[in-house]
Amino acid sequence: MLDVNFREDDSRTRERTLANNLSWLKRFAVSLLKRHSVKDSLRGKMIRCMMNTEFLTEVLTIQRD
Repeated sequence: MLDVNFREDDSRTRERTLANNLSWLKRFAVSLLKRHSVKDSLRGKMIRCMMNTEFLTEVLTIQRD
C-alpha cells in the first residue's frame, strides 16, 4: 500500500534513521486517511487533502468515539 500511494520503492533516502522516520509518518498518514468516513480511495483522499485545507483539517482532527 505504501509503495502504491507514496511510491516508496522510488525513495532515494539512504540514511537509515531518516528512512525509518519517513516510513512511520507515511503509515500514520495512511491510517488517518483510512479512518475518515468519506467513501473514496486513499489516493483520492490524499488529493482532496492537498487541494482543500478544510478537508485536511477534518482528516487530522477526527475524534475517536
